[in-house]
Amino acid sequence: MLILLVLFILFPAVIFFLVSNTINAIIVSYCLAVLLYIFIRRSNRKEIVLLDTTVINDDRIIDFINSNVYQQFLLPRFVIREVENKIENLKDKHLEENLEKIKQNKKVKVLYRNYYKIKSSDFKIVKLAKSLNAKIVTVNFSLNKMSILEGVKVIDLNDMYERLKPTILPGHKITIFLVKEGRDKNQAIGFLDDGTTVVAENGRNFVGKRVNLKITSMLHSSDNKMLFGKIPNEDILEGKL
Repeated sequence: MLILLVLFILFPAVIFFLVSNTINAIIVSYCLAVLLYIFIRRSNRKEIVLLDTTVINDDRIIDFINSNVYQQFLLPRFVIREVENKIENLKDKHLEENLEKIKQNKKVKVLYRNYYKIKSSDFKIVKLAKSLNAKIVTVNFSLNKMSILEGVKVIDLNDMYERLKPTILPGHKITIFLVKEGRDKNQAIGFLDDGTTVVAENGRNFVGKRVNLKITSMLHSSDNKMLFGKIPNEDILEGKL
């Protein structure tokens, strides 16, 4: 309200009395006021993020919402209905709990807009995103590709977390619990939180223990990554889980 008062009353009055006492001065001042108002509205506008069905069951979405990256999240009602149907059919308590947490989050608002002639929720959310100039957060590969083709920006949780994941390079030390013997002589196997397989070359005697491992090399394949390392004798941690 204060901005409107300044732009459309005080600003034209100042221009009229101090610059030029003509009708042209008023017209020019109002045109400038409109441009300034549009600029201020755009600069203050929050980016809108839409939540799709696939992220509701992803525990990472709660942390993402609570981060300060985006301030406004919209949960379409048609997404809620689809998730509720899954909960009813699958008796999925985890999905139900996640949905309630998201709905109760202060940064999330339920959007009661639907496209009844469109059956697919993917097509609905893409159309909604285009109309709101919003981004879609998803872990759905097909929706990701469809959105890009339609000119809609997408936040892929899998891709984002993969990019933010710290890189472990040869020479780094990691602490890991060795869970079983390896395939080759004197090897032991452990796993990182993301599922990466870690091979301790001299770790067979330390299965069932947490150790500090110095990474010596890594092996990448199309669907997996393996780290190899050795345990310096002075770094063995004797405590068991």
